[in-house]
Amino acid sequence: MRRLIVVLAVFSLVVAACSDSDEVVASVNGADIARSQVDILAPETDDGSVVADFTRYLSVIIQWEAISQAAAADYGIEPTADEIDARLVELVAGQGEGATLEDYLAQVNASEEGIRQFAAQLIIQDAVQAALTDSADPISEEVVNTELLDNLLDWTVVCASHILVGTEEEAAVVTSRLDSGEDFAVVAAEVSTDPGSAPNGGDLGCNSPTGFVDAFATATMEAEIGVVTEPVESEFGFHVILVSQREEATPDIVRDAMVRDALATAVDEWFVGVIESAVVSVDEEIGVWVTDPTPQVLASN
Repeated sequence: MRRLIVVLAVFSLVVAACSDSDEVVASVNGADIARSQVDILAPETDDGSVVADFTRYLSVIIQWEAISQAAAADYGIEPTADEIDARLVELVAGQGEGATLEDYLAQVNASEEGIRQFAAQLIIQDAVQAALTDSADPISEEVVNTELLDNLLDWTVVCASHILVGTEEEAAVVTSRLDSGEDFAVVAAEVSTDPGSAPNGGDLGCNSPTGFVDAFATATMEAEIGVVTEPVESEFGFHVILVSQREEATPDIVRDAMVRDALATAVDEWFVGVIESAVVSVDEEIGVWVTDPTPQVLASN
């Protein structure tokens, strides 16, 4: 999938000088974009030439114009002034109790016009996501179960510690010490050759087994909880492993994650499709619109 340069925050929130120019610099599906719309985000230089950032801001405006048009046409999404005002209240409230709009604008270095554009973009994005959610096909129990069966390690979290030594004989000594009652963390700190975990008593934290080498991953899946394993050989040496917790995902957790992933892909594909299918023209003195490899305005030399 091609990477867009649609940016919801950075580009829309830059404070810049405002231009009164109504010169048309681009159009999207017949809708004109005036220089003033770009200048409010990216002003010209003192000598009147166009700075490189101008084309970047213009690219974002073109993309969001295409998205706004399609959101209205496909789903009837057109943010109202009241909706934008309400989203602004939420954004300001996120700055803490007693924060004002002026405080927020200062904090994010934004103009009020820029922040209102940002709020409108958030509303459109959320509404498109909701619309695509409503139209998405449900994920069947069979698909969920197949995913769990084929990728069990991906859907499992293991909390483990280990003691790594170089030889099988050393591992046997470690096992003997643990069998005699010595504390696992103390032995790990003393003899383990893993510099990352030894200072923490061998603790590797809680992770998906997919992050481990195969032999180690298999051992963490088969180990009895709270019982030290027999030495396990890997390319790094011999491991004595202690699994304190292992949690396999339920079908509901897997389904929810698959739904989220499918929705994210659907939203991305909708955005990409809308932007790439838009009919865009750009003043040739400014640049040319391209969609490959990334939708953007390439500045004229």
